[in-house]
Amino acid sequence: MKRCFLSVIPILASLLMALHSARMGDSSGLIILWLPGLVFLVMYYYVSLKWKVYRDAYKTQVVGKLLKSFNDSFEYSPKDHISPEKYKSSGLYYGHYDRYRGEDYVRGVLGKTAIEFSELHTQYKSTSTDSKGNTRTTWHTIFKGLLFIADANKHFKGKTYITPDSEGFWSLVGKSLNNLLGGSVFGDRVAMEDPEFERHFEVYSNDQVEARYLISTSLMERLVAFRKEANAKVALAFVGDSIHIGIPSRKAYFEPKLFQSAANFDVVKDIYQDLDFITGIVEDLALNTRIWTKA
Repeated sequence: MKRCFLSVIPILASLLMALHSARMGDSSGLIILWLPGLVFLVMYYYVSLKWKVYRDAYKTQVVGKLLKSFNDSFEYSPKDHISPEKYKSSGLYYGHYDRYRGEDYVRGVLGKTAIEFSELHTQYKSTSTDSKGNTRTTWHTIFKGLLFIADANKHFKGKTYITPDSEGFWSLVGKSLNNLLGGSVFGDRVAMEDPEFERHFEVYSNDQVEARYLISTSLMERLVAFRKEANAKVALAFVGDSIHIGIPSRKAYFEPKLFQSAANFDVVKDIYQDLDFITGIVEDLALNTRIWTKA
């Protein structure tokens, strides 16, 4: 980004001129002191426009081709996202939201499995009033990350959720209260036999038999490994005829890096790694074998 560095030159030059004028006792120096600020605003506006053009070109030319090289069926829409209806139908993030935003929508086929995913950011707001009557609005994040949806080729009889488990004393208190009050909003707790999996995740369902059939040993091992490797509290929902996977992340998956060339592999390697993980999930869930059939 040569323009970023070049834009600093006129700002520094105007600042030095203003300081020199003020040091020499020139009364006009007070007026000249405003010059660096004015130059900064102009250059900031200029660089922002150039960055937007570069960002848009990067997404359409670099990211689009990258996704095609990974899977020729992928269709990429930088400004689209998973619909609010599909987000709600997953049931993973049940809180009411006041703001729903997203971008970088991708759809395609992995083997025989239709998939779609995008970045999403949902928030709710709260307001408070201080003693002077001033109102303050605060925004709270419900979910920020990647939401992935895969066709399961099956209509699930019930609803099954795999949610990240908190660790420590307060987690035990929360579990005790849930049991005392009659369970979770996700349904009844399903106890799994893998202690390592139970340490990181909780399973809830309104169909215990189907839940145990869906959550195989290989799936539990995959989720535990990903939780440790990526340090991400991934969550899954088996609802309707789809599998929803929420991966919370602060990572900007498809954004260019400010001080790196678009041709630098480090810029795109995260995209490859995440797509490889998604492909692995599809394979571990055996979705491509089509062993299930829709009724």
